[in-house]
Parts: sequence; C-alpha cells; structure tokens
Amino acid sequence: MLNLKSVFVIVILGASASVSADEISINTKDVEATLTANLAESMELMQTQLTAELDTMLATDELKKSEEATAQVLLAD
Repeated sequence: MLNLKSVFVIVILGASASVSADEISINTKDVEATLTANLAESMELMQTQLTAELDTMLATDELKKSEEATAQVLLAD
C-alpha cells in the first residue's frame, strides 16, 4: 500500500519530468533553428564555390579549344 510519502515523491517526480520535457522541446527548437541557419549558409557557400569552379573549368576548356584551333591553323599554313 502506498503511504503519503510515496505519493508525494511520485507527484514531485512526475512534475519534474513534465518540466524537463518542456525544456527539452524548447532546446530542440533552438537547435533546429541553428541547424537550419547553418545548413542554408553552407549550401550558399557550396553554390558559390561550385559556380567559381565551373567558371574556371569553362574558361580552361575555351582556352584549350582556342589553342587547338590556333595549332590547326598554323599546321594548315
């Protein structure tokens, strides 16, 4: 049989668990917002880097084509 002390302890533990659950959900929302902001920032940085690399690759490819065309013209002369 439960005595008054046991009931009191159960009520206190139940209340503290409820408070902890509320605190965890608040912290989770903060963490989620931070992760979302970091993800957006990282994706923007990756897009910028990818664009720069593609521009470099295209410029290099155009330079090679130009050099090949010049070499073919020189050989034809």
